[in-house]
Amino acid sequence: MHTFKTTLKILLAQKLMILIYVVWLCLMMFGLSWSLITELAKSDNSVAYESANADVAVVNRDAHGGELTDAMRAFLAKDCNLVDVGTTGEDLQTAAASNYADLIVIIPDGYTQRLADTLATGRTEPKLDVVVSFTGAYGSLAKLQVDDFLRLTRIEALAQHTQTGEAVTPASLNTAAGTVAKTLDASTEAYPDISVADDPHAATDKQKSARTAYVTTAKRGGYPLLVAMLVCTALAMNSFSESNVRRRLYASPQRTGAMVLQEFAACALFGTVISLLYWVVSVVLPMAAGLPVSGIPLPTLLYSGASLAIYALVGVACGFMLSMLSANAVAVNAVANVFGLLVMFTSGMAFPIDMMPNVMIIIGKLLPGWWFCQSIDAVNGVDGHIDVDAWLADNGLVLLFGVAFICLGLAFSKIRRARPELAAPSTTQLAEA
Repeated sequence: MHTFKTTLKILLAQKLMILIYVVWLCLMMFGLSWSLITELAKSDNSVAYESANADVAVVNRDAHGGELTDAMRAFLAKDCNLVDVGTTGEDLQTAAASNYADLIVIIPDGYTQRLADTLATGRTEPKLDVVVSFTGAYGSLAKLQVDDFLRLTRIEALAQHTQTGEAVTPASLNTAAGTVAKTLDASTEAYPDISVADDPHAATDKQKSARTAYVTTAKRGGYPLLVAMLVCTALAMNSFSESNVRRRLYASPQRTGAMVLQEFAACALFGTVISLLYWVVSVVLPMAAGLPVSGIPLPTLLYSGASLAIYALVGVACGFMLSMLSANAVAVNAVANVFGLLVMFTSGMAFPIDMMPNVMIIIGKLLPGWWFCQSIDAVNGVDGHIDVDAWLADNGLVLLFGVAFICLGLAFSKIRRARPELAAPSTTQLAEA
């Protein structure tokens, strides 16, 4: 136990490395996740329905159609977004070419007079000039609303004509259009609010957002845990590889294998504690943003927490392998950063897998980070699905990487012990008290 306690003291004495690789890298991942979590916390459509509104422009070129145009705009403003595209031909062509509006309605010169004449004679009604967007159906739906407005205006104008006996004129059409807009605006049933019934058996948007936020944060722990455990373990165990220290250890009655095992156990305990702290913060972050922790299934929390701990042990095993090579601090830092970035960019924690080229996916499958992310995806709780078999298989592969690192480290250690540097130094060195 003396070696175990000494290793823990050496680990905790590496304050700079802990600050850089444990605290700073974890805070960086938490910062990236926090930007996503805050955006998820703002979106909740589980109790309200917001329809997408079409962008509509109404251009009036009729000298007698001012009131008709204003009434049409008031009618469309309830369900559409009114935009201004200008009045010149160049402005309209630019708006149509750039798809600035879903629907452009042009009231041509003399339209109100021709419409009044057709109501009196029963001839075919004149058509408005319309330009419908080619990128979606919102413009076509808005055009149906324009047709509804004109139909109601004609009905109102004919009703006034029947009551008063006066002929339908542009002025009476404008009056009828204004009456239609005012009547519908005053009616509470004309534009009813749409609400979504609450399903007690379905998860709300905020619950789904909480699960997404947690899973994303947990997966991003693959980078700091691997790099931090690799560096801290390698530097701590390298402290036992210095010539003077190793000479004393070889002269002690304790078996070398038992001492190495205690060193590894201390580093593994340190990695497990750090992974559990990362797991706790991953749970707290969604709660701090106002997302309900009830949206995260309990099996997802437990299995993903175990995945973080297992993955941290793989980082410890990798650091153990480097320590058996007696690599100096510069080499350890270089290997840790290169290997950590390679794992991060090929595992799916930095980019969605469907955005990654095949060569990156192939490389990722040869590294432990890929299978760590896959193990969390297997228990992410989408639609309540928890695939324990896939989680076991993925973590089994992660552990195999750790076993491979340990075996390589033991091989390097055997080679080093076969050629111990026990020769006395060329100059006399005073022992430090």
